[in-house]
Amino acid sequence: MPPSEIQGISRAPSGASLDLERVRALLSTKRLGSAFHYFTEIASTNIHGRALAERGAAEGEIVIAESQTQGRGRLGRRWESPSCSNLYLSFVLRPKLLPRFAPQITLTAAVALVETVAAFLVRPPVIKWPNDILVGGKKLAGILTEAACDAQRVEYVILGIGLNVNYRAATMPDELRPRATSMADLTGEDISRESVLVRLIQDLDRCYGELEETGFDALQPRWEAHFGLRGQLVRVELGDQVITGRALGIDREGALLVQEEHGQRRAIVSGEVILVES
Repeated sequence: MPPSEIQGISRAPSGASLDLERVRALLSTKRLGSAFHYFTEIASTNIHGRALAERGAAEGEIVIAESQTQGRGRLGRRWESPSCSNLYLSFVLRPKLLPRFAPQITLTAAVALVETVAAFLVRPPVIKWPNDILVGGKKLAGILTEAACDAQRVEYVILGIGLNVNYRAATMPDELRPRATSMADLTGEDISRESVLVRLIQDLDRCYGELEETGFDALQPRWEAHFGLRGQLVRVELGDQVITGRALGIDREGALLVQEEHGQRRAIVSGEVILVES
């Protein structure tokens, strides 16, 4: 959806509750948004999304909250979730993918998320493998996917997204301020969360459809175009093992490619990636 289509709700006062009726009126999607589960406060949208999926929730149902008391990112890290400032939402997905391709959903969501926020910002956002969106080296958004699958099929995936929209640095905890940012701080003005939400659902609906219909090959160049660590020296922590090398990009299945000092290429399926030099 081009920004011009949502300019009517492009700005709104910070602290206002989400107007989901306006969001529904603007949505035109094939897969996502079949139902909204809205909460003023919840422990975690992913936790509730998983419970819904276990009870048979349909593909595309969305859990959205104004605040979370147990918001979290990868590796169990806490995700700060102030009320009525940002977007915290989880999608129930039932992808028609083999289990080995399930990690591509995180990468697909990163493409949709980075394209969404790029429509509102002057400064370009970048993707930090596998699931963060950064601007100027500071985290703007994160993705948390949790899957239930066996060797033959994916039963469901809960795709959680946290996006800092109107979370001003002045109100962030001291320890968070040096490493986090928001759309409001980057633009200098409050932005309607409805505008961002509509765009995000539309973009994710489109990208997710491309993944199911044609595979990740069509999405990979767009992911690579926003990859922020290409050519950078990184340290990848894999439990007790540490790999250091230059980040090259990703392979067809979404693994991070790192070239070690002696020239060997490694495909990293999971791990914590830390920039060694800028």
